[in-house]
Amino acid sequence: MTGVLRLYPRWWRRRYGDEMRAMLELVAPRRGDRRDLVRGALDAWLHPPEPSHLPALSALLGGGIWTMIAARVASQSVQPDWPGYLIEVVPLALVSAVFLLVAVIGIALRAADAHGRSTGLAIVAAIVAYGAWIVAMAGTVAGAGDPVVLWATQTVAMVATAGVGLLVRSADVRLGSLVVLAAAAMLLPWHGAWLAFGTCWTAIGLVILVARSLWFDERRRLS
Repeated sequence: MTGVLRLYPRWWRRRYGDEMRAMLELVAPRRGDRRDLVRGALDAWLHPPEPSHLPALSALLGGGIWTMIAARVASQSVQPDWPGYLIEVVPLALVSAVFLLVAVIGIALRAADAHGRSTGLAIVAAIVAYGAWIVAMAGTVAGAGDPVVLWATQTVAMVATAGVGLLVRSADVRLGSLVVLAAAAMLLPWHGAWLAFGTCWTAIGLVILVARSLWFDERRRLS
């Protein structure tokens, strides 16, 4: 049973590992204990004791890649039909979407930790929506894509993103507004949509980095 503790993050094992190991050795295991320990490990990974750098990094990478894609699309003498995909940029768009999914999940979890918001449903919706969008792009890369499916899954992913943004906005107006703005940009059929989307996500990453830095500064001041 103590082997399950290896699933926990390092900070948790340093703080609670010896105590939990001693307790598990003294008490006879009961049905469901292993499941509860695995669930606890997942919770420890999702809710670290200090703000994670992962959402900011993912937003910066996803936004930066998407901005490069937007520049590539904008350089075309004839703009592609809505929603604006060129076959050569789809692989990069897929990578960007993976990073942005991580960022969306991190932002929702950050709101839950900082303000006690319930974001589980929004996270599940984002995972399903982005998963469908990523699969649609993978199909396009493999030569089996359908433009209508690609557009539809992108739209659903943006609606899910806007939902997370609205949820976060009630606790953090600036961050939530940027997330909603990013999603809204991709829902509107205009030439600047991709550039606005990438720029918004880059700004989101910077906002999270600044907030994380301020959190550590406040912690040092109080210690």
